[in-house]
Amino acid sequence: MTTRSDVLAALREAGASGISGEAVAGRLGVSRVAVGKHVAALREAGYEIEAVLGSGYQLLSAPDLPLPSEVEPLLHSTMWSALSGGGETGSTNDDARSLARGGAPEGSVVLAARQSAGRGRLGRTWTSLDGGAYLSVVLRPAVAPVEVASLALVVALGVVRGLESLGAHPLLKWPNDVLLGGGKLAGILLEMSAESDAVEWVIAGVGLNVRPPANAPRAPGAAYLADVAQHVGLAQAAAAELDGIAEAYAQWCHGGFSALRSEYEARFALTGRQVRVSDLTGAVRAAGEVTGVDEGGRLLVRAEDGGITQVVAGEVTLRE
Repeated sequence: MTTRSDVLAALREAGASGISGEAVAGRLGVSRVAVGKHVAALREAGYEIEAVLGSGYQLLSAPDLPLPSEVEPLLHSTMWSALSGGGETGSTNDDARSLARGGAPEGSVVLAARQSAGRGRLGRTWTSLDGGAYLSVVLRPAVAPVEVASLALVVALGVVRGLESLGAHPLLKWPNDVLLGGGKLAGILLEMSAESDAVEWVIAGVGLNVRPPANAPRAPGAAYLADVAQHVGLAQAAAAELDGIAEAYAQWCHGGFSALRSEYEARFALTGRQVRVSDLTGAVRAAGEVTGVDEGGRLLVRAEDGGITQVVAGEVTLRE
């Protein structure tokens, strides 16, 4: 916790009674001037704090943003050690990659309410309007690079676990999408730095649609958490995602994807569906009925002749 977080915690604890700057300063061992600066910074971040004569500072409201000071108290997992961001940025993945290159430990998190340069798989842009919770985490798994292929599925499963705790029941679309009611609720983007035999770091980015943007139409094909859980705020959604990811990641590190395979398939939206899988050039690599995923997270597609193709990567299109 930072001093600013401690100031905020003191204001929350005081509630409607308020608390003086002198009392906060004495509790935290800082000057009243420092407390005043932290209060000003909190106001700038969107907190409504009133200075009441005779009772000091009174916290009236907190912003509905995935700020570290809002997300951190809601976390159950101890994995996430350093949270930053929470407002607007270009790309949380870019920010987290810079942290990883600078030696940031596993468990570092970058949060955002908006992204001006968000992106998804295959170089696509991810529309990052108000109403979303965007985050990227630094992971440093002790595995060979080839084993990271299934990690996107694990992160997606973790996101679903977290959203289930909020009352939603999303499904998974291989390899990195989370669906709700047939629309796309969240997407996952993984980026990795590795040597030939060891992973240096993995950045796992998640973009979640929490509620429709206030001043823009609903994005075509998008789903929103608010469709089934109206009273969930951005910080609560981000904390639930992070808790779910931490739990699934720990299981993956201990037992690989095989430890999570049955749970993934129980939430899998593609089993029994006819699909076409294409590579980056558009060439079709597999076509037929999806039968599930294998122990390594590869998509299993059964062709008309009964042959099974194991797909490591590709773009999945439904064939209706």
